[in-house]
Amino acid sequence: MTTPTAPTTATVAPPRARFAKAYAAHLRSESRLLSREGAALVFGAVLPLAAIVVMSAIPAAREPLADFGGLSVVRTYQPTILLFATSVLGLTVMPAILGGYRQAGILRRLRTTPASPATLLAALFTVVAAVGLLVGALIVAIPALAGAGLPTHLGWFALAGLLSLLAFLALGTVLAAVVGSPQVAAGLGNVVAALMWFSAGLWLPRQLFPDWLVTLTDLVPGGAAAQAMLDATVGVQPSWQPFVVLAAWTVAGALVAVRTFRWE
Repeated sequence: MTTPTAPTTATVAPPRARFAKAYAAHLRSESRLLSREGAALVFGAVLPLAAIVVMSAIPAAREPLADFGGLSVVRTYQPTILLFATSVLGLTVMPAILGGYRQAGILRRLRTTPASPATLLAALFTVVAAVGLLVGALIVAIPALAGAGLPTHLGWFALAGLLSLLAFLALGTVLAAVVGSPQVAAGLGNVVAALMWFSAGLWLPRQLFPDWLVTLTDLVPGGAAAQAMLDATVGVQPSWQPFVVLAAWTVAGALVAVRTFRWE
């Protein structure tokens, strides 16, 4: 008579290891897919880079002007161009990609795999953020190589640009999570982006805003990022408030996106 053996238990990877494996798989997949969908990056990457290249190629645009407080045209518009790039990447590209996945049934198929919404969102967030970082670095480097110089406080300028990118990506992910249609999500993203551009002073300089409007726009990512980058450009020590505002929007947006995003 044989003695029954205890049933063997399959080794189960810890949650952190499972997340890392799924994240790495999504990261490879999203990198390949984004490289094939270059059209999605035209407005967020190609147009801002084309604008900064053309502007930097004009000698007069690189010369300091008294009307611009001693700054050149290139350095004056550098924060606006960077803000345009980060807002478009975050608020229109992210919702368009995730909405396209939903419409094509890709998310429904992923539901049957061990993948989780968090790993997909984290991977796509990373890929688009990497594109934004590259674009931002070029927007800063191209004028410098052309002879227009760097922002006076380059570190603070870079930090404000990075946080603006993360905040817009978080908000774009929220749009993709709560709006099912990619067209509607991208449309809402364009509306939000336009509001961010207004807050940044794209159409009306922030210096002409009434006090109440300055206070209001300082509490949204567009106004906060623009003020911090402008201060860093002219050599003024930025205050802590814009960075706290940007960080708060990033954390809040990421939490809402992860909690509300569903495969269907």
